[in-house]
Amino acid sequence: MLTYDDLITGLEDAWLAVGLHEHAFIESVIPATHDRTCKVELFPEHDEPMSNENMPPWLDLSFTWSPVHQLIAEGRDLPIEPLDLSWTYTATVIGQPERSDAELVRMFQRAVQNAFQRYYPAEAAEMEPIAVEVRRVYSNAGQRLQLDYVQLVSSTVSDLFEQWPDRDIQSLRSVLRVEMQLASAIIANLADSFTPRGRGGYRSVDAA
Repeated sequence: MLTYDDLITGLEDAWLAVGLHEHAFIESVIPATHDRTCKVELFPEHDEPMSNENMPPWLDLSFTWSPVHQLIAEGRDLPIEPLDLSWTYTATVIGQPERSDAELVRMFQRAVQNAFQRYYPAEAAEMEPIAVEVRRVYSNAGQRLQLDYVQLVSSTVSDLFEQWPDRDIQSLRSVLRVEMQLASAIIANLADSFTPRGRGGYRSVDAA
């Protein structure tokens, strides 16, 4: 049976194994409902301090551990409730004002598709293009607005129990490792697509 601590430990081991590290690790508990949420910001290696000019793509990973999950972990015989992991990727684009929103979205989609083809080729062949939100941030420059940067944001959700059918705790680490390898590949592909001069102001995991 899976416990909250098993999941947190497995995730942490997985993101460290692929060379990511957290900038924020936020846990919260709602006593009235016994809901427990966790959100982690995961970044590749990079130079400090970060600014919009050298901001690498990053991942927000989050999930909610419900009262049902806790009761099952404590040995109660209840139907399995989905355990959704939410993966939100953000890429900051600087110095490409000539690109249209549609072109930026297609570049983001190709980066994600290529990562899926590497780790989940069967699913990649059937997957629809992911939804991507384009956020253009402007500042005042005299009498007109000036584009500062563009953020591209996309979210996916995966049910851990669908990826982990045998419910063996040892195999949980393998499942989470593959999921995090995919996430790391997506981040690397986004960096190749959107960071000028390759990876810009931060180093790849191989060079770290």
